Amino acid sequence: MNVVVTGANRGLGLEFCKQLRADGHAVVGSSRGRSQALDGTGVHVEKLDIADTESIARFAAAVAERFERVDLLINNAGINSKTAPKGQKNVRLGDLEPQGMLRMIQVNAVGPVLVSQALLPVLGVGSRVVSISSWLGSIAGKTSGGNYGYCASKATLNMLMRTFAHDVASKDITSVVINPGWVQTKMGGPRAPLTPTESVTGMLSVVAALTPEQNGSFLQWDGTESAW
Repeated sequence: MNVVVTGANRGLGLEFCKQLRADGHAVVGSSRGRSQALDGTGVHVEKLDIADTESIARFAAAVAERFERVDLLINNAGINSKTAPKGQKNVRLGDLEPQGMLRMIQVNAVGPVLVSQALLPVLGVGSRVVSISSWLGSIAGKTSGGNYGYCASKATLNMLMRTFAHDVASKDITSVVINPGWVQTKMGGPRAPLTPTESVTGMLSVVAALTPEQNGSFLQWDGTESAW
């Protein structure tokens, strides 16, 4: 299986790469800059800034040179309030400003759908597109204030990728968004109940069992349905 993983140099992206390579799959991972985390893993690394359309085009061209077909695209790259550029205010009411809000949406929502669009020439019958969302992107599950930018960006990702799913259904491509759970990564922090290994193992099991009937679904890391 030929796999593309964005945001492959740390956290869930790195764990995806390790597990996929351990299972013998060919993997192209993306990173914004040079990273030693993937050294020795057998993952081919290409530079990608998902907020830059020219970078996306170059990345897609590089993937097409390496793979005639991509069986699985994992849109994992993203930011939250901890990893966003300093000074971008997108968390608390009374302290919000446009740049921070829009940057979060550009990276977490617009970037993944543009990457998916750019890779359409190498996606075909039976290909799967998995975009990493969050329980914080669930409108039904939003029961508290704050965290405006991140929550809005993941809700936007959900809508964009559900729309994408309908558009690619005629090509027999299955596209879903998955909540990885609260995971012990730089984003999730040390108090999270899930390890990256547990989360990714669960998500890859979900991916392996995906059916065309699930196209456009919002799923949990354990395969259960998530509320929109």
